[in-house]
Amino acid sequence: MTSGRWAVAVAGLLVSVVVVGLAPERPRAQQSRPAAAAAPDPAKFQAAMAEWKGKIVPAAKKEGEVIWYSCAQATEAEGTIRLFNKVYPDIQVSQVLGPGYQMVEKISTEAAAGRLQADVYQCGGQSGRTVSWRGLADEFTPPTALDPSVKWRWPVMNAETKLAGVFASVSGLNINTKLVPPEKYPKSYWDLVRDPYWVDLIKRKRVAFTDPRIANIGVYHTYGLKEVNAKDFGEPWVREFAGLKPKLLGFNESGEVARGELHAMLGGPWRVEYNLGTVPITKICLEPGCVSTQSPLFAVVKGAPHPNAAKVFVDFTLSKDYAEWRVQSFGNTPARADVTPRPLDDPGKHKLQFQGDDRAERQITEVLKWVIASKLFDY
Repeated sequence: MTSGRWAVAVAGLLVSVVVVGLAPERPRAQQSRPAAAAAPDPAKFQAAMAEWKGKIVPAAKKEGEVIWYSCAQATEAEGTIRLFNKVYPDIQVSQVLGPGYQMVEKISTEAAAGRLQADVYQCGGQSGRTVSWRGLADEFTPPTALDPSVKWRWPVMNAETKLAGVFASVSGLNINTKLVPPEKYPKSYWDLVRDPYWVDLIKRKRVAFTDPRIANIGVYHTYGLKEVNAKDFGEPWVREFAGLKPKLLGFNESGEVARGELHAMLGGPWRVEYNLGTVPITKICLEPGCVSTQSPLFAVVKGAPHPNAAKVFVDFTLSKDYAEWRVQSFGNTPARADVTPRPLDDPGKHKLQFQGDDRAERQITEVLKWVIASKLFDY
């Protein structure tokens, strides 16, 4: 395989989700912080490191290659590969790029045909967990996750799916501060559908929403309001909002807000340049709160052609150097507690509706299927 990355279509992908496992549970109460991780076991870490140094890393260098299926765009992918090769110059990384669920289906097809090419999968919470739910992820715990000297903001290994939740991102309402005066900032999600000012903007396609029919951040907002906060918002809010026909965008992209092409976007990401004050944009958490996801999730694909190189690659994503680069380049909040996040990106600085853990993700999957079946956003 060449070192070039194969590009595949990156258009928005509407999906129906097949979930293997438990029936959806009733949504839990709002929770701003995840449960504490289990106490580290020094003996387990030492045993893992002995195997790591004596067997896995030498085998990975001999394999010499890792095929990375991910939705990481050019800057992220190139930077990740560059930093990885500073530590492991003997292992070549080739990226296969595409939307999360397109990559999941590709892995499923390859596995069923006995022609698996993927070593590592990485994208968002929903698609990543579907790799595990379909039995396509190896139950690998990186040795760094066992290191008793490293403290984590949340349990870095998801309990059910055994995926590495390396970073978290906070999503709220991104507002162009030149177009929207402070006295017009909404306080609640209800303001978006009841305040004439915002109703007019939404109807004129001046407010966008990340398409909730896609396994993306829009459905996280929908889940939080429809299920977690069903009493105060629920399906009535979703139907009123959809009835205004907000502009739908296929990915977590809010550059249009910064450029003044939109007044605001619900569900867009927070970019590093927004923190630097170089663009007229701010983020607010409407009542009952912002939403946060563990992203990206990294999984070693079961039966990977380069299993040891895949393990080395995933462990590298938990390193301090990589965490610091992600904070500076993308504003993500790392799981590592020894790396300081930017305040506007830190989930601990915001009121959140729920944690995007394994349990919530199962429920979000059901909401995604409901949104698709409802056709509320088919306009």
